[in-house]
Amino acid sequence: MNPATTTHGLWLRCLVALTAEVFGTWLTNVYLYPHFVGLAPEARDISSAVAVATLTVLALWALNKPSSIKEGPLTLTSLALYSLGYMLILIGLWQQSAPMLIAGSCLRSMGSRWIVVLAGISLCTLDRRPCMLCIASAFGLSYVLRIPFSFMGSDVAVAVLVSLLFVMYFVCRPLALEVLAATTENAPARETSITQPSTYLPFAHGLFVAIFVFRIAYGFALTFESVDGMPQTTMLGIVPLAFLLVLALLPRQPKADILYEAAALLVAAGFLAIIVLNGRVDASHAALVNGLLFAGSECFEVLMWFALAAIGSRNRANALAVFAWGRAASSFGLLCGATFGHWTADLGGSLAVSTLVAVVLFGFLAANFTVLKEFSFQDTIDGVEPVRTLRLGISSCGNDATASVASEAVEAADDREVWLGRSTKEAGPAALDGSADLLAVPCERVSHEYRLTPRETEILALLAHGRNAPYIQEKLVLSRNTVKTHVQNIYAKLGVHSQQELIDLVEAEES
Repeated sequence: MNPATTTHGLWLRCLVALTAEVFGTWLTNVYLYPHFVGLAPEARDISSAVAVATLTVLALWALNKPSSIKEGPLTLTSLALYSLGYMLILIGLWQQSAPMLIAGSCLRSMGSRWIVVLAGISLCTLDRRPCMLCIASAFGLSYVLRIPFSFMGSDVAVAVLVSLLFVMYFVCRPLALEVLAATTENAPARETSITQPSTYLPFAHGLFVAIFVFRIAYGFALTFESVDGMPQTTMLGIVPLAFLLVLALLPRQPKADILYEAAALLVAAGFLAIIVLNGRVDASHAALVNGLLFAGSECFEVLMWFALAAIGSRNRANALAVFAWGRAASSFGLLCGATFGHWTADLGGSLAVSTLVAVVLFGFLAANFTVLKEFSFQDTIDGVEPVRTLRLGISSCGNDATASVASEAVEAADDREVWLGRSTKEAGPAALDGSADLLAVPCERVSHEYRLTPRETEILALLAHGRNAPYIQEKLVLSRNTVKTHVQNIYAKLGVHSQQELIDLVEAEES
């Protein structure tokens, strides 16, 4: 048996990949970015914006054209950009060239995002408990690695930093390819979501809003007690990680929302400490503030990785888009919060700073008690369903042999080109026409019982025969949004949540 395919092999690969990402982030903040301060301090924020843009493009690409994603060319391009970026950074530092440093930082960020997403989706191959243990262990291991590197020179640290992305890729690639296959071989999530809405998380979903809101608050708070614009890390962040390991080892895992509640309380406490201690901060006070903020941040980071991985494991076809968009929301929130925080810290005057900190804290709490009041991480994870092959009840129409041929033809065609809407064109006209006649009466009954409009009745009949959204658009000459609206109205009137439930309801009327 291939060690990479065993449970322990999968877990170790994910552990190494995620540790490389988390530890690399620390090395970047401690050993790379400080070199930017005197030459091009804006390079960090510009490269962060490029990272957000890159992740957004990946998310939209995976959402709309997943079949065109090719891992090999994308990886080669990413690693080439990453390597070139570091070369330009070193040349920029040597020549004291700000444009060269900014260009290198942007290329480095652009090239690394694809590999980070691959490492993220590799977690989708783990079950929930091993996944939580892996994430918490990776964060804990990154703290252990910080101890020897705290005494090493900058040259050694940067050399290790450059190599970490390559390590990450080689250990996670087999697992990521398994998840990517589900993404590239299925219909685009944008189309599947019309008839199977529970398989898809819209980009405005509360999950991404929660990530964005939390990272704004954290990014804003981190700017305080920073040195040369760089946040000061603390080992106190390992405390909530020990708590998470205990939770993961419990016989019955608690809901994921407990992690968000703990993270929010710790960050809120950090905000209050900033307000109370503003203008009277010594080394011990700074350690307290940073300790609270980093503890909350690490708790939320673990939750975010776990939530994205758990959602991706339930529907691998949409895992790439979910991870890319989730990371984009996190990076953008952190960038927005840090930018506003630096502006606030530069104002001077304890009253003005304390007032703005209190305003941000109030906004953070208000968002949690209003916009996110009904949101639940656990319910979001449990509510996502995988893309399912429809079970067409053709055999119940009285001709088992014909039904079998028709069903197999539909399924084979759907596997090849379901997103083009051609599945039903290749399924065998005679078989499908026969089933259409037999389903006409139950469709009419359902339409009359639930008071569907004539157009909704037409779409109901097509959905009952397993037609997908692109086919309906072409058949009835309707736009995608029009079809989506009609399908949503039909589902609401019938009280169903997926195309399979609609088919089952029509079959019940038939009997």
